[in-house]
Amino acid sequence: MRCKGCGYSLWNVPGRTCPECGRGFVPSEFEFQANAVEFCCPGCMQQYYGTDERGLPVPRAFDCVKCGTACEVDSMILRAAPGVREDEVELHRVPWEQESQGGRLRRFWRTIGESLRRPTQLGMAIRAGTDARRATWFALAILFGALVPTALLTLAFGLILPFWTAGTTRTGASALGAELWQGVATGMGVMVGFTLGMLASLALLALVARLLLRLLGERVSWRTMWCSTAYSVGPFVFLAIPCLGPYCGSVPMFVWFIVAWIIVLVHAAAIPGWKACVAVLAPFVLLVILAVGGITTLVAMVPSPVVAPVTVTASPTGQGGDEEAPAPSDAPASSAAPDAASDPETTTPEQVP
Repeated sequence: MRCKGCGYSLWNVPGRTCPECGRGFVPSEFEFQANAVEFCCPGCMQQYYGTDERGLPVPRAFDCVKCGTACEVDSMILRAAPGVREDEVELHRVPWEQESQGGRLRRFWRTIGESLRRPTQLGMAIRAGTDARRATWFALAILFGALVPTALLTLAFGLILPFWTAGTTRTGASALGAELWQGVATGMGVMVGFTLGMLASLALLALVARLLLRLLGERVSWRTMWCSTAYSVGPFVFLAIPCLGPYCGSVPMFVWFIVAWIIVLVHAAAIPGWKACVAVLAPFVLLVILAVGGITTLVAMVPSPVVAPVTVTASPTGQGGDEEAPAPSDAPASSAAPDAASDPETTTPEQVP
């Protein structure tokens, strides 16, 4: 528990003002993990623990069972319970849903940071209570925003540069302008379709994981399952790196998403780690098996090429193939001399006078 003004630790402080900056505080303005804080009687330091949804004692006011002093939550001395780290005491909330923690853009990046670096803390925040509608908008912003830089760069190189180098003819400029708007409309349609398709895929994965957990004996509400899935898509923000993100970072970011989803689900639903791994990984393993089986089936169905048989004919002389055939340029002996009957300049002995 730290001062909201300067961050000074307020454990074991009997007064109701911060010793560092003088800012007033009361324990009831904080939210704690259940049974993570000792609320001590100001008279005898008898310990009590908070058990409600905010980690505060129930009832708020009572008489100490040891010394009879009237105890009220805001007058008690607080300290972390044994074995509980100080950073795990306060009840954490998802920054995206806390409008008091700054502007929307700041809360957006803080939630992405927790999805990337502190999925455990994010899972505990989901367990404390989240809004499924806001989680859906967060996932939509990540998936759509990751496509914008690459789409703009592609549009620039494909349409804008030819537009500026088209020459001075008005007809060419008009044609390229129309092509530009057509490219923008097509790109927006593709981006919206891809975003909605990815969101539907995430919902399907969350549904399958919930059914698998049900088979494993774990009852997880749809709100907890969907918020765990939606808030784990923070790693996909790296896909916004133009060109390099979609081509080089898709596989690492997808693996990062799977790991973050498992960790968030473990702490959000309070389930064993191996059950979360089975519920999350089983659909992907099944998809890989189906893909490999489909490819193998297609390869097996492709007909093999038919090789025509080679026919060997015997030599016309019937003496085998050792005898060489006459060269094509060698003429037969009977045709070496010209035909005497057909030559008008050739005479016979009977024609001599």
